[in-house]
Amino acid sequence: MGGGIRPSDTSKTAEQLAEKKKGFGDLMNLIKPGSEEKDHWVPDEAVSKCISCRMDFGAFVRRHHCRNCGDIFCDKCTQGRIALTADENAQPVRVCDRCMAEVTQRLSNAKEAASKPAAFHNHEDLARKLQEEMEKNRKSSSGSKSDVSGRPTREVACPTCTVHLQVQVPSSGSETIECGVCQHPFLVGAD
Repeated sequence: MGGGIRPSDTSKTAEQLAEKKKGFGDLMNLIKPGSEEKDHWVPDEAVSKCISCRMDFGAFVRRHHCRNCGDIFCDKCTQGRIALTADENAQPVRVCDRCMAEVTQRLSNAKEAASKPAAFHNHEDLARKLQEEMEKNRKSSSGSKSDVSGRPTREVACPTCTVHLQVQVPSSGSETIECGVCQHPFLVGAD
């Protein structure tokens, strides 16, 4: 009787190997995002090449999902890491080069919009603001065509929202005024 492997030893080794694989799979599931984030991902089996550079996937060229678009790319084509929302707690995630530019622009636009004066959230807000501006115009035009400072006024239409406003006429040249409704600046010239 030599040092051969008994059948019971073989089954133990296979069970141990299966447990190690299961443990590694559990570890990978902790690292990878949850299934609710993977709903829009292209299945791994659906592609054999990087969507961007067309490099074949294999043992040394792994598949990586862009967390924004869900397509599959190689590592070189998913170098970008960015938070997908403007939420301050959002963590940077892997994105493809195309989505890096798109998400960067989207977040920049959101940041710019947040820094502007409060926009009208609905038609009722706009209607109320228009009504207030019309009332103000009616009061100021119900007398002479000059304001308290003695400068002449005239009615002009905002080029953005087209509301008619009573504005002071500059003595010479032009002045930038801000629309009382949409807050967009525009030029008013002297007569």
